[in-house]
Amino acid sequence: MSKEFEIAKGVKDWYAEDAILRNEIKDTLRRVFEMYGYNPVETPMIERESTMKFKGGDEIQKEIFTLQDQGKRKLALRFDQTLPLARFVASNKDIKFPFKRYVIGEVFRDGPTQPEQGRYRIFTQCDADILGVNDMKAEAELLALAKRCFKELGLGNIVVKINNRKLLDGILDYAGVKENQKLNVIICLDKMDKIGIQGVKKELNELLDKKIVNSVVSLISKKRNNKETYESLKKVVSSEKGKQGLNEIKELFEYLKKIDIDFVELDPSLARGLDYYTGTTIEVFLKDKSIVKSAVLAGGRYDNMISSFIGSKNEIPAVGFSFGLERIAMILKETRKNLKKSNTQLYIIPINTADECFKIAEEIRNQGINVDIDLKERKMGAAINYADSLGIDYVGIMGEDEIKEKSVSVKNLKTRQQKKIKVKDIKNFINKNNSKIL
Repeated sequence: MSKEFEIAKGVKDWYAEDAILRNEIKDTLRRVFEMYGYNPVETPMIERESTMKFKGGDEIQKEIFTLQDQGKRKLALRFDQTLPLARFVASNKDIKFPFKRYVIGEVFRDGPTQPEQGRYRIFTQCDADILGVNDMKAEAELLALAKRCFKELGLGNIVVKINNRKLLDGILDYAGVKENQKLNVIICLDKMDKIGIQGVKKELNELLDKKIVNSVVSLISKKRNNKETYESLKKVVSSEKGKQGLNEIKELFEYLKKIDIDFVELDPSLARGLDYYTGTTIEVFLKDKSIVKSAVLAGGRYDNMISSFIGSKNEIPAVGFSFGLERIAMILKETRKNLKKSNTQLYIIPINTADECFKIAEEIRNQGINVDIDLKERKMGAAINYADSLGIDYVGIMGEDEIKEKSVSVKNLKTRQQKKIKVKDIKNFINKNNSKIL
């Protein structure tokens, strides 16, 4: 293939089992989102450049894909789903709060890629957000939702880490970090899972006095359990903002206890790098990091963003998080034994009966069964091999006798057993005998 037609750098085609798995994940998340009362909101992939550069921090700003339309207007591809949501809410005065939304869609970042860790220039974020609630009930509900999502996906062995940007601010105050240095320190801390504590210390030493660095590292270190971590911070955090963060952490853990969520860790080192977070921050990792080291879910509270868009002093509380589709798919692909290569449930093979089979295929589809048909009218062996290569469980052989009897000779390609079934009974038969010996 000519180089000019090669796929662009940092992106990927999704097909066969990969595409089917991705759709399964999307469908599962969508179902759980709606179970909790979240409604879909779809915003454009293209926003005004001024919108995308409103928040995010210098690191993200460097990764924004920018473009210009024929009217010379400066535009940008969205780098996340949160800024477009804030712009949407600011633009629609009739929205009633609380406002709960979800979105499943692609975002774009012109930054470094790590395909082996599910990091591409185009990736899919699956977001859930609650607007208009400043109580920690919102975070508690989101974590309950996340728990159910991971359970439905078969990803139970997870670690949920939480922190609070106000608490982190209080920690940095106590350590002696100046106000104008805090965001750069937070950006360094955000690299913890990528470069480790020694890498973070090295970068902090370039920004701060060694004594301050040692104080920061000591303060953000977890203790043996959540209670000890909380109590150690309570002794040193003295700023009003820091105390407020501690109170919010305490309140959140009280709510989580009521709904039997006991797998959340307080991690003072957790620092989401985006500059729009104002309170709770959340990251979820797989306990077994041999497949994916990075977070599979991340987010937090961003109470100031929407009011900033509106130009209002009245705060609109907001909290949300995003599932990383690519990373979840990587994990499931590694941990599942069999992945579907096709959604077809029955592959019809006409034996000199192609015209009649078109009508019968439609009748079976009307029963709710996914039906494909051999349009090439190959020999039976070749058609069966084709269906088998796609992992299709059943083929339906249809000769003149089957047409006369209004039946299908259904062959289970796993057991190689075959049985003649009336067309009207195909759905019940497949549903009853799926993955069983005929």
